Amino acid sequence: MRAFRIVIAGHGALPAALLDTAEMICGPLADITAASIGPDDSPDGYADALRSAIGQDGRRVLVLCDLLGGTPFNVASAISRRSPRIVCISGANLAMTVEAALANGDLDDDLVERLLEAGRTGIVETERHRARRAS
Repeated sequence: MRAFRIVIAGHGALPAALLDTAEMICGPLADITAASIGPDDSPDGYADALRSAIGQDGRRVLVLCDLLGGTPFNVASAISRRSPRIVCISGANLAMTVEAALANGDLDDDLVERLLEAGRTGIVETERHRARRAS
């Protein structure tokens, strides 16, 4: 059983879509929340929403962000610097999200490395496209 909560943070509909798609693959997922920023949201307002999604119960929280340098990542990163119970990863994709959702145990360095590897190995180029580009 996963001992930590997950917040998927990002722009527009992407966080909810990642969560919905992960649930399509894995079935219902507990303790995962999507926190989206819209075009009219301020960074301060988003920070309040993200803090609410993270919660105050003292549990560890993994924040999966969509884009390095975007407002969701910048806000999550600032929050995580003030709280060692929060781990923030940028560049989230579906492979990483599913791996995190199905993780057992604690949010430790080994799991973070496994999540980063899942995200990286989920990004490939097919042989056909590579061959076409080379010619």
